[in-house]
Amino acid sequence: MVAFNKSILYNCNAFWKIKYGDKLNKKGYTLVELILVLAILGIILFISMPTISNINDTYLNSFARQLLYDIRYVKNMNMTEPSKSYNMVLLEDGYQIRYANPMPAFHKVVDLRDQYSISFYENSVWFNANGTPRRAQTIMIHNNNTENYRKITINVNTGRILLYE
Repeated sequence: MVAFNKSILYNCNAFWKIKYGDKLNKKGYTLVELILVLAILGIILFISMPTISNINDTYLNSFARQLLYDIRYVKNMNMTEPSKSYNMVLLEDGYQIRYANPMPAFHKVVDLRDQYSISFYENSVWFNANGTPRRAQTIMIHNNNTENYRKITINVNTGRILLYE
């Protein structure tokens, strides 16, 4: 039976150190280091990727802002060109901007995506030549999948148009 001799092990390590130097332990990465790097990269990618709900909210916000700007456009056009009598017709799946004089015509037609809908009290928005609406109006834009909504109000006294998120 061969007895374990520490000097043999020491001489063997010395031989490897002479032949390869300290490069032996620095040639590759350990499994722990690789797993750690992959975990950090996974966390960074997970944080940086947009979620589906954020994309849906972005569309909801942009459509609500577009509707708000178009209502303000109808108001301004009625103030600058009252003879054309611009109005906005609200539909459940979009809206239309029309003018009535000299002949009824469409100025702009906007459609919503399938998962969105518009709710309103009255289906048209009219403004007088001084910029006041004929009626107060609250318009709700709904995301039917997530139940998120944006609300646009038109004040009857001042004609002020506000977007609530």
